[in-house]
Amino acid sequence: MTTNNKHVIKKPFLKKQLPMYIKMASSLSLVVGAMGIGSHAFAQEPAADEQVEEVIVSGQRASIQSAQDIKKNSSTIVDSIVSEDIGKLPDRSVTEALQRVPGVTVGRYTNNDAEHPAAEGSGVAVRGLSQVRAELNGRDVFSAASGRGLSFEDVPAELMYAVDTYKSPSADMIEGGLGGTVNLRTRMPFDADGQLVSVSAKGNYGDQIKETNGEYSGLYSNRWETGVGEFGVLINASTSDLSSRSDQVYTRAFLPREINGDDVWVSKGVDWRRNDYESTRQGGYLALQWAPNDETELYFTVFQSKHDTTYDENAYFLEGANGDQALFPTAEDDWEYDANGALQSGTVTVSNPAQWGLDFGTSTRWANNVSETTDYSSGIKWSPDDNWKFSADLQYVKADATVDDFTLGLKVIPEEGYMAGIGTETPSIQLDPEFMADYSNYSLGQEMTHFERNEAEAKTARFDAEYNFDDSVIKSVKAGVRYSDKSADNINTDYDWNTRYATWFTKLDWSGYDKNSLPKVTADEASKYLNLYSFDNFQRGDVAVPAAGYLYSSAAVKDFMATTNAINGDRATTCAVYQSWICDAIYPDANRLTDPQYRNQQSETSFAAYMMANFGFDDLAMPIDGNLGVRVVEVDNEADGYEGWNRLEGAPPGVGFESKVNPYHVQHSRSYVLPSLNLRLKATDDFFIRFAASEAMWAPSFAELQAKRIITNSKKDGVNNIATINDVKFAQDQFSNPDLTPMKATQFDLTAEWYFDDNGGMAHAALFSKQIDDFFRRDNVVSDVENPNGVVVPVNSTKLTNIGSGDIKGAEIGVSKFFDFLPAPFDGLGIQTSYTYIDSEAKIPASADGVSPIDTDRSRYGQMPLDQLSKNAYNIVGMYEKDGFSARLAYTWRSEYLITWGGNGFDPDFNFGSSGKARLPVYNDDYGQLDASVSYTFLDNYTVTAEASNLLKEKTVGIIDQNGAGDHVAYSYAQDARFAVGIRAKF
Repeated sequence: MTTNNKHVIKKPFLKKQLPMYIKMASSLSLVVGAMGIGSHAFAQEPAADEQVEEVIVSGQRASIQSAQDIKKNSSTIVDSIVSEDIGKLPDRSVTEALQRVPGVTVGRYTNNDAEHPAAEGSGVAVRGLSQVRAELNGRDVFSAASGRGLSFEDVPAELMYAVDTYKSPSADMIEGGLGGTVNLRTRMPFDADGQLVSVSAKGNYGDQIKETNGEYSGLYSNRWETGVGEFGVLINASTSDLSSRSDQVYTRAFLPREINGDDVWVSKGVDWRRNDYESTRQGGYLALQWAPNDETELYFTVFQSKHDTTYDENAYFLEGANGDQALFPTAEDDWEYDANGALQSGTVTVSNPAQWGLDFGTSTRWANNVSETTDYSSGIKWSPDDNWKFSADLQYVKADATVDDFTLGLKVIPEEGYMAGIGTETPSIQLDPEFMADYSNYSLGQEMTHFERNEAEAKTARFDAEYNFDDSVIKSVKAGVRYSDKSADNINTDYDWNTRYATWFTKLDWSGYDKNSLPKVTADEASKYLNLYSFDNFQRGDVAVPAAGYLYSSAAVKDFMATTNAINGDRATTCAVYQSWICDAIYPDANRLTDPQYRNQQSETSFAAYMMANFGFDDLAMPIDGNLGVRVVEVDNEADGYEGWNRLEGAPPGVGFESKVNPYHVQHSRSYVLPSLNLRLKATDDFFIRFAASEAMWAPSFAELQAKRIITNSKKDGVNNIATINDVKFAQDQFSNPDLTPMKATQFDLTAEWYFDDNGGMAHAALFSKQIDDFFRRDNVVSDVENPNGVVVPVNSTKLTNIGSGDIKGAEIGVSKFFDFLPAPFDGLGIQTSYTYIDSEAKIPASADGVSPIDTDRSRYGQMPLDQLSKNAYNIVGMYEKDGFSARLAYTWRSEYLITWGGNGFDPDFNFGSSGKARLPVYNDDYGQLDASVSYTFLDNYTVTAEASNLLKEKTVGIIDQNGAGDHVAYSYAQDARFAVGIRAKF
């Protein structure tokens, strides 16, 4: 197993325990390893007549001091969060806790989709990079869809003993992770002296959702001496429910328009959405240890995490779009513009309101996402003497994920409406309330489904050996091998959007367009499937929305198959006089889940070997120690998928062909050499300077490696009739590439650490540099592919490729201090604070057609910054700990960062029939959040707690970047402020 902190005294490395309390009179030696932490505390025996007062430290102070000891004794650069007590990380989720670590930031979106905020912090970046490796007790752990990492918000925080963030690797650590590696650590039975029992219960409440949920956890641990050695068992379980609400309001892209002879910018439209989340997070953990003698230890662990999330979304939206749907002022012409000529407010209609009207819609979305990961691990550690250490480990991981996602919508077409605050945090619209409250003005408008069925598993074996030298500069040499066999069978059906009726549909006799010809909702349909819905206290009353409107009920959407089969009906009677493809939207689940184009089968085997020397120059005036090593990795990838050729007609025999589907198999074998160096100079016993240099890699996810291509064809420009294959242009547009290679980084770190007192006082400063190559970005390339006639043809491909480079340079500073010198009761005060600055430079081509950012007037943006990277971030935590009372006030802030460009909702069509789409950059604005907690421990074993998060009720705000129209607020999300009370008992 990986061991990053080395022993400083030669004792058998087994059966060492981490004391539950830090003893201030003891010298503490910590050993951090992938299997956990082991330590002994040693102190001189007091004379018989001496009176020794033992100071026991607990709570926040114990957590901070444990984390500092880990950092101080580590052979790499690491920051840790240690549980304050059993089942109590300092924040309610692993992700929220990680944001307190210097250099770590978290996002606020589900799957980095700016359209969908996360109920909790989501997406971790270390030093500006989201390519962060996840480990569980030093072993690989992953979700089914990606095969590379784990969403930390899926893991119950109550099962965690500590979370370690490694910012520099050593050769014995598993490869992967450009930003760093986050290791989730659980307890082991031998960590405690004997029996340990802990239970906790908590109720939490959201101020917008106005619901109360429960969280419960329990732990039992014990160890026994027997005739065949010492046995230990630990059982830990937790379950928690979370209800949360997010109110979202959007301003869509501004399009260049000519109004009354003036060139202006008019927004495409606005949206209002309410998302209600219901989440259940469950976890279980079993650990067994057996030490038959002082030289041998065997262990077995099972860890399971399950996250079940459901959300209901209710939305209103105005789609101005282009052509006959474009927004115009009414006869009153009351439009007002900002300094850039962008519409701010006014009464809007369309050029022919009697025939078209405003394209207004409502939609209801119901989605359920269940993700489960189970880890079985077993191993042995053997130390036959003071020199040799051996360890072997076997692991099996199984991950599953299921997604069912349904949307049903309505169309309603008022003649006009008044809009205000466009491009601000509070856009509003006023519509005729009587018109909106009449179901007979609505048509059954749109349908969408999305499904995922993902399975992945991995089998891993590892062996490590270490030899310790006596009285040598080389302290030890460590070597090991690791073999892993990982596979995945994933189905992702994309998002199948079907429009049943819309303003641009023709009259039934095909003589033109007329909104009045659209079939309207019947009384029977309204009673069965619809609700008259109004947004209640939207964004706590900050934003005005339409008074009421009809939406599909959540029950109708959840029962999607029955609802759509009923409303779509029989093709012959319902669709024959209209566009016939409407009825093709009847529940496509069965067909799409078995359609081979959506299936992604991946297999990957990796073999890694490493050698590392731990050294120390102890006799120098300023001792230097560290490690130097190299890790060699060989990876074999196989991808099986789908290749589809569209029919080529109108061509002579031998040139044309029928539609064809082929298997698509890609196989690669690649090797990587990853050197690493970690140095520590002990300027004094309490002041260290560290230097680290390493090479790192980040492999593409299984979704990014999907083998899928669908090849279309068209006549080349200027060709009227196809005579030869050279008259045909072949193209594909995909978001994956089985030929991707890993991203790579060369990284350097220089840090200084000062442990200036024994009461949790520490300061650190760090400089870091990362040079990254081979980003994953979509680009235009030409691929040679054999067509159905056996002829190799050039295919113009827009797909994911390795392209460009980037440089990241930054600095971190941090201080923690308890003010024990103050008079009582102020001697319990303490502070933790950190600041991170990151400067980045991207060198990624930004001119690819259909890929690069482009404004609605077709102007370009040039080089974009690296996404997810904030230039500035800081944490300030105020603490108080005294006489059983503990309090914490934490504020976390990060500056603006790029989310993406051309994301869903920010890719409008160009004006008035011009082909192509704009792809607009969207940034997350500065964001700060204030959280608080207080607790009181009584009768030694009982603790009552009260917690609050998002006390300032901060909104998540997005900024849409446009060249001519200027920057405007793209959206604002108002999420719950959360409050919780609980009790913990420990025996």
